Amino acid sequence: MLLELNIENFAIIENMKIEFEPSLNVLTGETGSGKSIIIDSLGLVLGQRANKDIIKKGKDRAFIEAVFSSYDEETKDLLLEYGIESGDLVVVSKEIREKGPTITRVNNRTVTSQILSKISSHLIDIFAQHESISLMDNKNQLKLIDDFSGKDQGELLENLKYLVHEINSLKNEYHEKSTMEQNKDREIDLLEYQIKEIEDAGLSDYDDEELYDDFNVLNNMTDTLIKLSEAKSLINEGYETSSLEDILDKVIANVVEVTRYNKDLKEVEENLEDIRFRISDIAKDLDRYVSSSEVDEERLQFLRERIDLVNNLKLKYGNNVKAINSFYEEISERLRFLQNFEDNLNKLLKKIEEKEAEATVLAEKISQKRKKTSEILEKKVEEEINKLNIKDAKFKIEIKEKELSFDGIDKIEFLIAPNLGQDLMPMAKVASGGEMSRIMLGFKSIIAEKDNIPTLVFDEIDTGISGKTAQIVGNKIKEVSKDRQVIVISHLPQIVALADTHFAIKKDVVNNSTISTIDKLNYDQRVNEVARLIGGMNVSEIAIETAKEMIGD
Repeated sequence: MLLELNIENFAIIENMKIEFEPSLNVLTGETGSGKSIIIDSLGLVLGQRANKDIIKKGKDRAFIEAVFSSYDEETKDLLLEYGIESGDLVVVSKEIREKGPTITRVNNRTVTSQILSKISSHLIDIFAQHESISLMDNKNQLKLIDDFSGKDQGELLENLKYLVHEINSLKNEYHEKSTMEQNKDREIDLLEYQIKEIEDAGLSDYDDEELYDDFNVLNNMTDTLIKLSEAKSLINEGYETSSLEDILDKVIANVVEVTRYNKDLKEVEENLEDIRFRISDIAKDLDRYVSSSEVDEERLQFLRERIDLVNNLKLKYGNNVKAINSFYEEISERLRFLQNFEDNLNKLLKKIEEKEAEATVLAEKISQKRKKTSEILEKKVEEEINKLNIKDAKFKIEIKEKELSFDGIDKIEFLIAPNLGQDLMPMAKVASGGEMSRIMLGFKSIIAEKDNIPTLVFDEIDTGISGKTAQIVGNKIKEVSKDRQVIVISHLPQIVALADTHFAIKKDVVNNSTISTIDKLNYDQRVNEVARLIGGMNVSEIAIETAKEMIGD
């Protein structure tokens, strides 16, 4: 249930803390005092979109926090699914900043509004005045029936939604491929040309790096041979001076002479000898390379043409040989498809028919559950609205078949005859505002029997009713509050007097600013508030006595 609601800098509320109790909580107050603002703030913290205009003038942020307890295992599993720590409480908050994003948290973990809506739907259900209007919408009527049909109906609908999405995708694919037929032959010619061009090139991974390396070596061979021949000559013959070998021989002779009487330089002598042999080997290697190498013009021309070919293919089909080969695989597969076009198209059509048959079976199963549920709901709703002083009313759920879509094959229409002798007509055409509020209350009380939502909120459910009808509606709300927490905003004394906990909201002007405040009323304060609702601002003794009788001990 909802334990606390904390509101800061929201519209005309500066700082408000409401500690709710189990059973029936009633909020009263004059028009404009802030009653609906409290419901609005609760709606925002439970997933509705926030408008920055609601931030109290002169403040840079609004903050709303709702604290819940007594949630079921299904809610706990949902929290774990989204990586939210679960404990004894669920704390939901929303911070709306004038500059910057709105931040929503559940148990101190930042979440999206979508996730918050899923979680909050297990904690609380808010019925505002506009919902009685939404009850006239066929889609909302269908949702009510599905909600009452149970959890497995929701799973069936999810499966159907997935199937219909798959069917639509397949149909789009079929349509696209069907329109290709006129260009099919032209595309086949192009693909065959591209495939032949790539196949004739005989590409391999060699063509990407080694080809360029070989070309660079051969293209620079003349310069290479000149430089290597010069290097060999410097080692063996020298240039205008002694050769490198002659110089090393002189160096070695000097060191050998010294080592006769200085053994410390023996290692230097050995290293020099080693260098002398290495230099000699290098000279031989250079000689062999120069002797065995030549400028192969024919090979050079071949490499040049090969590089031009590969570069041309890269411009057309990919940045490297791997990309060209990948493109080759794609167009080869495409060619095979086009060459078997009719067969592939027929296979696709058969797949669509199979999926449609599967979806139809599923949709019919959903439809059968709706029809069974509708029969139950018709009886229950009639009973409830009769109890809520719409006597002799008849209620029927009309189900007509429509084309298969994401929500099935059923078109729903709620029909009602509010008075004896009247024909059944669509609810939107015959039900008054007061009747709609009572019908919605009837639906809520019926659905509440099946779900585990611990808190119900009614925002002025008493619109358009008075007198005996108001007393009957109040008794129904009281009955519902025996099994769960109920929070009601009302202006009718017949309903307010039934409260287990009564809050009064008022607005004051402080420092030229309007501020809304709330108080939990004691018995005497409750009597005075109910008396005000009975007699207006001038509360009489008769109104006081009547209020006491209505509230009881």
